[in-house]
Amino acid sequence: MKAKEVFGSIAGLAIMLGMMAISVLVLTFFIKGGIWLSQRAMPWAFAISVIAFCIVVFFLLPLAIPRKTRGFSSASIFIASYLFGVTLWMLGLLLSYAIWGWTGVVIGILLGGVGVIPIALLATLIKGIWAAFFLLIGLIIATYACRIGAMHLAASLEDRW
Repeated sequence: MKAKEVFGSIAGLAIMLGMMAISVLVLTFFIKGGIWLSQRAMPWAFAISVIAFCIVVFFLLPLAIPRKTRGFSSASIFIASYLFGVTLWMLGLLLSYAIWGWTGVVIGILLGGVGVIPIALLATLIKGIWAAFFLLIGLIIATYACRIGAMHLAASLEDRW
């Protein structure tokens, strides 16, 4: 092997290791920032989700019955599903971090970001933290029930013709 090829291989390896180090630092920065933000925003997100749930149940579902207000109701319920989803994700992130630390969070993030939710479910199930486990289950149900229900409501407006 020539010295030029050896130098090229070493330089390529150094660049690859440097890029991996930068990726780890960026990932650590975003995870720490996500945890920091979730810790501060979670009380607000939870309160907003409770209010949104009450609005969905007591106002938007009855508004979904008449055809004239079904579009508004459908769009509003769909927006509420995203509020529930954000609250669910933040709770999953915080529970994963609180119970299993960085390992749980990194595994959850590597599972596509939303993996913190199944990791939090598993962690609370193993630790027997039932209130948190059922809160996660309730938020999952609220998120997907609202999203699917809103899509069905919107589709019912199109079926008329």
